[in-house]
Amino acid sequence: MSHPRVGFLLVVIALLSSATAQADWPHLGGNSMVNGLVPSTGPQSAALVWQRTNIQTLISWSPTVSGDRIFWVRQTQASNPVTGPGDSVVYCLSLATGATLWTFDCPFQAGDWTTVVYGARGDRVYVGRGGNGSASAAPVYCLDAANGSVVWTSDAEVSTGSYDGIVFLENGDPIFAGNTEMRRLRANDGTTVWFTTRTCSVSGNCGPARDGDAIYLDEVGSGGQRISRFSATTGQRLYSGPVMPGFLCQNSPFCAPGGLVFYLRTSNSGSLDQMYAFRDTGSAIELLWNVPAGHEPFARHAITPDGGVTMMSLEGKLQIRDQITGALRAESAGSIRASHGFTSSLTVVDAQGRVFHNNSHGAGGGTADIRVFNPAMQQQWSLAIAGVSQGGPVLTANGSLVVSSTGSVRRYWTPSCSTGDLNCDGAVNGSDLSLLLAAWGAGGPSDLNGDGVVSGADLTILLGLWG
Repeated sequence: MSHPRVGFLLVVIALLSSATAQADWPHLGGNSMVNGLVPSTGPQSAALVWQRTNIQTLISWSPTVSGDRIFWVRQTQASNPVTGPGDSVVYCLSLATGATLWTFDCPFQAGDWTTVVYGARGDRVYVGRGGNGSASAAPVYCLDAANGSVVWTSDAEVSTGSYDGIVFLENGDPIFAGNTEMRRLRANDGTTVWFTTRTCSVSGNCGPARDGDAIYLDEVGSGGQRISRFSATTGQRLYSGPVMPGFLCQNSPFCAPGGLVFYLRTSNSGSLDQMYAFRDTGSAIELLWNVPAGHEPFARHAITPDGGVTMMSLEGKLQIRDQITGALRAESAGSIRASHGFTSSLTVVDAQGRVFHNNSHGAGGGTADIRVFNPAMQQQWSLAIAGVSQGGPVLTANGSLVVSSTGSVRRYWTPSCSTGDLNCDGAVNGSDLSLLLAAWGAGGPSDLNGDGVVSGADLTILLGLWG
C-alpha cells in the first residue's frame, strides 16, 4: 500500500508495540534522527525522586543515559582556557539512586579541550576532549559502561565538541562530525571505517542526523546554508538541497520518518531567520516549506508523534507545525523566551505528545524554565532551576526526567506511566492505540485509506502493517 505517512506510522507502531522498547538518551537529540521524540511517557508532575547537590559544576552539560546509568561531565575548572587533568571528570551515576558508580578523568594533552561524553550504546560509552569550536582534536576513548575502564583508544583524533553530537549506526559504529570533517569509527576497536571532509558555517553546532543510510549535515552554500546528504556506509557526499539565505547559523539538522529533514536557520538576521522543512526523494533534497522563526543558537527542537515539529515563533511562542505543510497546529499562550541572554530551546517530546522544553541560555547562566505542555500547547507544570544551560531535559526508558544544573543533578518520575502507556493505566494495549488514532482525527495521518474518516478499516490496515 502507498500512503505519505506510512513510514511515520511504522515508527509510532514500534513505540506502542513494546513495553520494553528502549527510550534511553544515548546522545544529544535522543536518537539517531536527533529529533527529541522518545517512546516513553514522561512524568505527569514535578515528582522529585532524588537530587545530588554535592557534585556542583561550573557548566551544566547534557546527561547521557543508557540503562540504569547516567553519564555526565562535571566541570570543576574554567573551560577557557582549559587547565588540564581533573578539570572535567566523567561521572557515572545510578539512575535509580543517583549514587556515583565510577568516575573517569579523561587523559589530557596540551591543546585539548573540555571532556565530552559523546554517547553511550549497550555496554560502552564514548568520551573525548575534542571541541573548542572544532579547534581542538583529540582521541576518542571507549569505556566499559559498567566500570569506566578503557576498552580502546582511537588512533585518529576527532574535533567533535560538546554542542555537536554524534549518531550511531545499527551495528553500534559511532559517527563524529566537526566543522570541516566527519569520521566513522568501528565500535569494536576504534579504527576508522571512513573519513570525509565537509563544510559548516561556524566552528561548532555542526552535528549529524541519520535516517537509515542517509547522514544529513548543514553545509555552506553560495549565499547561505544547505542540507547535504552523505552515505553512512561509504561517507560519500551524495547531493545537497537548495540554499537557505543567511550565514553563521549555530544549529544542526534533525529528521522525521519519510525522508523529512528540518533545519532552524537563524543568525539574528531579521527576515532570513527561518525554520525550513525538506523532503529527501532519494535523489534530491526538495524544499517543503519555510516560515519565520525566532533567533535561537544552540537550539534543539523535536518532532511529535502525530506528525508535528516544534519551533519558536518571532513572538517567542513555542509552536507545533505540521511536518508536511508547515501549518500552525498549536502554540503556547505566552512567550517561552529566557529572561536572561538569548533563548536556546532544548526540546523533548514523549509518547503522549507532551512537550518538555528548556529555554536556557545555551552557554550557561541565569535560571531556566523547564515547562511541560500537552499536545495542544497548554502548560501542565514547570520547574525553575538556576544554571541548567545544556543540562536537559532528558527522558529515559522508564519515563524519568533527568535534569542537571550547576548546582545539582535531579531525577523526576511518575511511576504509573511506562513506555507506550499513553493513557497511563499501567498497560500497553489497544486502548493506547485507540487514544492515538483518536488524537490524530479524521483526515489526518491515520486516515490510511483516504475516505475522510478514521474507522475500523484504517485500523485493519494498521494492524496489517504491524504484522
